[in-house]
Amino acid sequence: MLEVALVARRGSFNLNVAFATSHQRVVLFGPSGAGKTMTLRCLAGLLEPERGRIAVGETVLYDDRRRVNLPPWRRRAGLMLQSFTLLPHLSVGGNVAYGLAPIWRGRERVRVETLLAAVGLGGYADRRPGQLSGGQRQRVALAQVLASDPRLLLLDEPFSAVDAPVRERLRRDLLGLLDAFPVPLVFVTHDFGEAYLLAEVIVILAGGRVIQTGAPAEVAAEPRTALVAQLVGASNVLTGEVLGRSGDAVVVEAGPLRVRAVGGASSNGRRATFCLRPTDIRLTAPGGAHAVARVTRVLPRNVTTSILLALGDTVIEAAVQGPAPPAGTEVGVEIPPGVARIVADDDAVTIE
Repeated sequence: MLEVALVARRGSFNLNVAFATSHQRVVLFGPSGAGKTMTLRCLAGLLEPERGRIAVGETVLYDDRRRVNLPPWRRRAGLMLQSFTLLPHLSVGGNVAYGLAPIWRGRERVRVETLLAAVGLGGYADRRPGQLSGGQRQRVALAQVLASDPRLLLLDEPFSAVDAPVRERLRRDLLGLLDAFPVPLVFVTHDFGEAYLLAEVIVILAGGRVIQTGAPAEVAAEPRTALVAQLVGASNVLTGEVLGRSGDAVVVEAGPLRVRAVGGASSNGRRATFCLRPTDIRLTAPGGAHAVARVTRVLPRNVTTSILLALGDTVIEAAVQGPAPPAGTEVGVEIPPGVARIVADDDAVTIE
């Protein structure tokens, strides 16, 4: 069980974060400047909160009411930063052995080889960091963190400096490693794909506060605020007038668009904000009952093509597979019932 309740300040930035979970893998996710790294520093004991409580299982790391504040070296929190540095004058094995817990005294070589094998670097103990690739250095740094037998593993965007194929392999290897070393993980990222892959629980931060928590699929399917919707890929966020209800859906008119959105309880005549995923927008021939839009830009991507559509003063993004209509073309825009979702406004927090 991991319990976190923190109130901290750094300059003019205020952090107020609280969550608790019995799951092993927690991902702190959100835009730059959200407070993710600051939260990690509080967990590691590198930054003292003004008040709050941090506990891992039965061990209390910080509690202002009980005047408990374990120093970093007693917390057994393995911290791996984005800008980690291996000691160049030591071998790979020497770097890993540098952080070994005292319990391994006299068995250092065996433990180092075990850890290196666990991260896929068996037989690399005598090499120097300068002889390794970026991905291999990341693995050594991870073995070095595990050498301290941490009760809590804290990783701050550890794979951001390597290229995409290596990053994907490291993510998969980390999941396998956590099966072998069942230690609680708190992982920081601003990449939702990475968060979705690694997390059992996602804690979304923005502006120093938690704005949503939940399982990855739950957060992706049911964003609560406009900001969360944009962060998880429902990038079209529109505001319109509520016309009424249709079964379980709210009928909202936003310019020429009329949608049946789920998740809201707005009354007639009131304004409502809803989100749409680009992949949920269907393009049809112009005319008929659907709104008509003009294609303003076509953006090829890896699997789909993004199309920017102008509906009067409103611009939305659709994603299509196969041939895309060229810029300047008029198309019909169909929004299937239930794919739009009502979300709360969150003007106080912006994406950087």
